[in-house]
Amino acid sequence: MRTFKIPFDVKREEKIFGGFLSLRQVIYLVFVGLSIGILFLPIPYFLKIPIAMSFILLFLSCAFLRINEQNFDRFFFYALKYLSRKRRYIYERSDNS
Repeated sequence: MRTFKIPFDVKREEKIFGGFLSLRQVIYLVFVGLSIGILFLPIPYFLKIPIAMSFILLFLSCAFLRINEQNFDRFFFYALKYLSRKRRYIYERSDNS
């Protein structure tokens, strides 16, 4: 029986929606659509425009932006994790008196 090598790229996500979008990207685009729904809430314009635009930009960047070969959503959550963790500084005295 003959065997054939199948190329497999582990650095890229599988594009399952129309050959252009991955499942992760489609989920973030759904969140973009829900963020657009904020514009239809009965709150003042000076509040809803900045709130909606910040969520839309965050979700669009999570869907399409890559930083250092890493998706922005992972980069963003790693940054939040780094900023929220407790830092411990240990002072070690040198004996050069």
